[in-house]
Amino acid sequence: MKKQIKSNGFTTVELLVTLFIAAAFLMTGYQLYDVIMKDGGDARAQARASNIAYDYLQRYKPNATNPCSALTPITNQTITDDIIANATVSVVISCPYPATLTVSKVLVTIQYNTPQQTLNVATYVKP
Repeated sequence: MKKQIKSNGFTTVELLVTLFIAAAFLMTGYQLYDVIMKDGGDARAQARASNIAYDYLQRYKPNATNPCSALTPITNQTITDDIIANATVSVVISCPYPATLTVSKVLVTIQYNTPQQTLNVATYVKP
């Protein structure tokens, strides 16, 4: 008859499997954290660029004339901001309907960050 010894702890194989599973959970948690931080930063930058574009849109809406005349008041002007980097703004006032010269389109384009992202905000104005 063979005597069997019963131990109250982990065997080596059980310990290695547990450590492997714990390492997998840690790596997955870190990757999830990294994705959340990157997406949060991108959303924050896009929101800031949108706010800047809206401010320029409100500032240049009164420049639309009746009858409509095409203007380009700003072309690639540099913007200094704490949240978005390498930002430039362009404002174009155009006549979208040649047959109706009483409507103008004001388009604000913000280009920001590296790699470069573009945000366009536009409105139609009937002065």
